[in-house]
Amino acid sequence: MAISSELIVVLTIIGAIILDILLPRRLKFIIALVSILGSLTAFLPIIFQFANYSSPEIMFEGSYVIDKFSLILKGLFILVTYLTFLLSVNFVESDEYYQGEYYFLLLCSLLGALVVTSSRDLLTMFIGIELASTPMFLLSGWKKGDQKSNEGSIKFFLLGVLSASLILYGFSLLYGVTGKLVFSEIANILIQQNLAQSPLALLSAILILAGIGFKISIVPFHSWAPDTYEGAPLPVTAYLSVSSKATGFVALIILLSKIFFDSGQGLGIVLVFISGITMFVGNLSALQQTNPVRLLAYSSIAQAGFILSPIAVANITGNFEDGVYASVTYLIIYAFMNIGAFLVINILQRSIDSEDMYDWGGLAKEMPLAGIFAVIFFFSLAGIPPLGGWFAKFVVFRSLLSTGEIFGLSLAIVGAVNAVIGLVYYSRISKIIWMDSPKEEIQSDGETFIPSPLKVVGFVSLVLTIVSGIFPGIFSNLGEASSIFFNS
Repeated sequence: MAISSELIVVLTIIGAIILDILLPRRLKFIIALVSILGSLTAFLPIIFQFANYSSPEIMFEGSYVIDKFSLILKGLFILVTYLTFLLSVNFVESDEYYQGEYYFLLLCSLLGALVVTSSRDLLTMFIGIELASTPMFLLSGWKKGDQKSNEGSIKFFLLGVLSASLILYGFSLLYGVTGKLVFSEIANILIQQNLAQSPLALLSAILILAGIGFKISIVPFHSWAPDTYEGAPLPVTAYLSVSSKATGFVALIILLSKIFFDSGQGLGIVLVFISGITMFVGNLSALQQTNPVRLLAYSSIAQAGFILSPIAVANITGNFEDGVYASVTYLIIYAFMNIGAFLVINILQRSIDSEDMYDWGGLAKEMPLAGIFAVIFFFSLAGIPPLGGWFAKFVVFRSLLSTGEIFGLSLAIVGAVNAVIGLVYYSRISKIIWMDSPKEEIQSDGETFIPSPLKVVGFVSLVLTIVSGIFPGIFSNLGEASSIFFNS
């Protein structure tokens, strides 16, 4: 069945609810096991469908499509959620709140992300986006007694509601102009009636872009990210920075390439400008941070600028296939190296409970494995060969330069400058961990043991980060395969 993965996730959600109701507190850990097994099981149909792929499966009169683009992104979302479950095990077990709620919300968010990848109509897309986003409002405020958590979650909720309103209003305008819900039918009417560049169509595009801009934390819609990331539990923060951001980008890619591909250069120029500004704001802000979580929050904003840039230029040139290839390839590699970076922070904060990375001096001597993880993941984010980050940036730069457009060249220059800025703060945190002397007033609590679930996350992320750099053809093929969806 084409939607086997979605059905497995739904069954896992139902199972988590039933177990949460029936199990006594001492047995709540079973919910974590069921969630982990459910996510792994949901990955199996993806492999089978991809291996036996012949043509897109179109369902519900064009509203839901299973193609290589959706299969690749579904696989990414499932793997990221699986790693998040492993990151969460020790956190949830040590927490005073019910485990079932936590895993239920993460599974619901995963289901929303899966729906978004295959959505080809306005209603299904909106439901998917909100199903992916709404659970995160609760998860970001999971540390209920923490002031930073409460502040960050409230800000996230208020801006999230605004984001949903903008998207819904934009979708309503599109429906009002065309009378259609399915993307292909909307695009046909916009083209046939010369409405693609009409004021209402452009207004709908701007509203939708602004709404999704909050989801992916691009400038000027990024203000919620640092506070929310800092206040949320680290596993939730890792999920927000990867899966939630990827969900927004998937929605943006689909909407731009399926509906607004004929909107003219104006929208593309706006996106180019936003992409460049996002890189600078994210990286320059990250340079000033001493809190490692806020540093990665601003880093995530800068990375969003990199991911957006090929799509922005594609909206000018019309070559969406190349733009989709570059952005999807970057998204896949970014997901695992960023999960790895948050893993490092998780491990080190278990040893020294400090929000200042300068207090982590010399921790690599006590925790060499964590130190190795830090160098690999942070240097990969910086784009240092032969780690995966270099290839991610390479495909973006190649996409920008191959256009021959002044906008592509300009963004490539901006990206190169920002890559250097990123290297500064990524190198700084690695240098502190390996080369600085421990502060006399800061003592490790002696918790240098890394739990097995965290080791699994580390080694999975490590292998994928290294393989994507040394054997980039594997990930390049996934990016190229995803571009098929543009013609489906």
